[in-house]
Amino acid sequence: MATETRPGFQWSTTSRMEATFYRHGDDPVVVTPAEHLPVSGRHAQDRYPCLVAADTSKVMGSPSGSFVLQMKPSRTSEALFDQLVDDDWVDITVYRHDQPWHTMRGLVDEIRRSKTVSSSGATSEVYTITGRDIGKIWEITPVWFSPYANDIVTRAVANRVFAAKPEVLGNPGEAVKAFMVGFMEEVSKAKGPGWAPPDGVPNVDSGGLLNSVSFLTGPPYFQNLPARKAFNPGFLQPQGTLWSLAQQFSDPMFTELYVDTLPMGGPFSGRISSGEPTTPEDTTMTVVLRDKPFPAVDIDLINILGYDPKWKKVPVLTVPRQQILFSDLGRSGLERFNAYFVAGVLHQELMGAHALNIIAPLLDRADIQRHGFRRMDVSSNMSPDESELDPAALSTSQRQLLRDWYCLNPYMLNGSIRLGVGRPDIRIGCRVRVPATVDEGEEETYYVEQVGHSWTFGSSVKTTLGVTRGWRGDDDSYLTALLRASGRHVVPLLKTDAETGFEEAVV
Repeated sequence: MATETRPGFQWSTTSRMEATFYRHGDDPVVVTPAEHLPVSGRHAQDRYPCLVAADTSKVMGSPSGSFVLQMKPSRTSEALFDQLVDDDWVDITVYRHDQPWHTMRGLVDEIRRSKTVSSSGATSEVYTITGRDIGKIWEITPVWFSPYANDIVTRAVANRVFAAKPEVLGNPGEAVKAFMVGFMEEVSKAKGPGWAPPDGVPNVDSGGLLNSVSFLTGPPYFQNLPARKAFNPGFLQPQGTLWSLAQQFSDPMFTELYVDTLPMGGPFSGRISSGEPTTPEDTTMTVVLRDKPFPAVDIDLINILGYDPKWKKVPVLTVPRQQILFSDLGRSGLERFNAYFVAGVLHQELMGAHALNIIAPLLDRADIQRHGFRRMDVSSNMSPDESELDPAALSTSQRQLLRDWYCLNPYMLNGSIRLGVGRPDIRIGCRVRVPATVDEGEEETYYVEQVGHSWTFGSSVKTTLGVTRGWRGDDDSYLTALLRASGRHVVPLLKTDAETGFEEAVV
């Protein structure tokens, strides 16, 4: 997307949002044709309804994004109660001038009609369609369905999905795919929810939903370093939905799990960083499990373990300061940590040679003396892959990652940025760079965890960003500060009360 950087330039664009519905056509009550319904009307006599307002919101960590569409029916078309049903599909696209960016693919949750009668007797009718993006499919699908056959269904399905070892779920990437693919396939075979897309949805395989979703749950997105596997001894009494269980066993303190419609190449695609337009035919429904892509500088992690930080691979898009209408940004001491603890939920069963090393902290003593003891405690349901490392090594590596990711927290900005234009090229999991100007001497970079677009007929699209990890300066200055802060942390020596006295044993 071309950018304008002249001082004071406030941007002049024509932008709008567009929606296209896809209907199954086999509902037993609302009989509709199995064809798409474009919301492209502009006049009362048009065949199709008119979109008058639209909002979308996507947040990192949430199982699904959301949308709200407001439409006016035309005089020649049937009421939308007779046109749409819940779980019809929809594509939402943002246009800048004549260039499209496919922003969201979702399913309808609710259809509401509101009527207003003016003093002159004129009646205004508006339909509001709300729904969620395709993450809804896993968000609402429970693992088990029949209370009369739980023991049989649980054991049979789990044995098939996890190769007869349902208590060992594999590494986080394998566990996520097992829940989001394996269980979906099994319940579909048993005439459970299959979530077959309607005909006509672009880039959807005739073989069904799962054949049309790209699952990016392995390298280079998820490295499984340090090597670990999910373990659940209580697996035969599961509760929750496919999404909640996938999230639980994704090792969420160290990974990001989300669903989006992305161009080919996934979340690191050059089409994202270049701002290239995308139509629904150019995007793919994608499930991403990736290591949190934040910088890491620990020599042991990088040179010995082989960990590859992905910070420089995250697409970076430029947001000139002239595009920013309002920002609310700040940093807080509430985000400060100076003692990192990582232990698996199984560590008590592993007591012995590794026990004390597992619970060892990674400390910044000088920071503790100034700011008090600020703990970050992580309890994980991961166990080490015994073929590659022991429990102590797993805890050590994960402590080092947490330290590098979060030791600069109190110096980073977070908050919201409201733009005066639509920026549909910006997606969650990207970075934005705000260049320096004469008045603002340092560039700023942010990690985008929330993107919202809003539009009302007669005005232009506006984009709002929820951002974290804001840094004032370039990437080199960030890494220099990170090396300095990371190097202050040490693992204290292990000493007994008899050696030091009780008072010294308590930090």
